[in-house]
Order: sequence, then C-alpha cells, then structure tokens
Amino acid sequence: MINLTDDLFLGDGNHKIVYAHPTDKNLCVKLLRTPDDPDFAKETRYRKALGSRADSMTLLTKYFGEVETSKGKGYLFERVLDYDGKISQTMLNVFDDTIRDKKLLLATEKLLLDFKRVYFDERFLLAGVDPDNYLVQRISPTERRVRIIDNIGCSASIPLPYYFDYFALKRVKKYWARFVDLMRSDYGNLFDAEFLRKLAEI
Repeated sequence: MINLTDDLFLGDGNHKIVYAHPTDKNLCVKLLRTPDDPDFAKETRYRKALGSRADSMTLLTKYFGEVETSKGKGYLFERVLDYDGKISQTMLNVFDDTIRDKKLLLATEKLLLDFKRVYFDERFLLAGVDPDNYLVQRISPTERRVRIIDNIGCSASIPLPYYFDYFALKRVKKYWARFVDLMRSDYGNLFDAEFLRKLAEI
C-alpha cells in the first residue's frame, strides 16, 4: 500500500491526478478520475502492442503497472526528472523562456529538430499534439530530449498502425503535420518561415 499525502501532489488534468512516489523520487503514481478512462485504455493498449519495443523508445516514459494506494487503485510510472534531480520543464515552458530570451532560440530549434528525428525513428503514435504533454528532460548540462506523457496511442477499434509500418508512418506524418501547423499558428512570431519549412520537411 502506497500512502499518498497532500504534500506529494504534482498536478491533475481532465483524466488523471498525479502524485510523487513517497520513497522513490524517480517514480510517480497516477490515479484515474474514472475507472474506465478511455485515454488511459488507449495508452495501455498501445504499450501492450509495443511489447519489448517500448523499452527502447526514448519518447515513451516507463510504466511499471498497477499499485494499491491510500486513494485507491493507482498506476506507477517513471517520473521525468533532469539529470540534476530537478523537475523537467514542459515544451510550453521552453517556448515561453525562448520568447523572453531570444538567445535560447538556436537551442530550442535544435530541440525541435532532434524531436522530429526521434519521433520518426520511433514512429511514435500520438492522439494529440499539445506541447504541454511533452516534457523536455535535461540529460546532461548540454543535452536535452523530449518525453511524452499523455495523448498516446490511437482510439481506432482495429488500430492498424500498431501492427503495420505503412499505417504507422502514415499516422506519424499526419500528426507531425498537425504539430508543425500548431507551431506556425501559435509560435510564428518565434520561429521564422525558413525554420518552419525545415521542421515540416519529411
């Protein structure tokens, strides 16, 4: 039994409430707002389809299964922390910092291009492109990588992208185009047209 106290609360959203693990800083416990949450069902179905491949995907946080807590059934996940133990920023935080300090622009552009490369290499299946669901983890003083914590998988009753590369790549391209469109509409004042063209290239 894991005792979840108020001081361990990390945040909540439409589907989940998240707590830090009381004894392991590298773990967090997620509680579902409803036991039949479709968002979580979609994610667990994707993880099951990935099998051992999930272990090598750097975008995907680790999942360690169900646990009993003082607040009911919980789900144990990797907590995304920087190399120095600090809580990793969201991608939105990174964009906000870059807007305030344009000297960060080159590093932010590199982060996005690296994200694109890994996203296509791993053929990661998304259900949304909200940058607030992307954490930017500092893995050394000079290196960062993106980790995805929500809107994972797809809701089709027969998810062909889980099993066939052709359909996976088709979906990956579709969602990357949506992400680039979001960058254009929300951050066109931050990234110039040439960079956005490069980001969109497939």
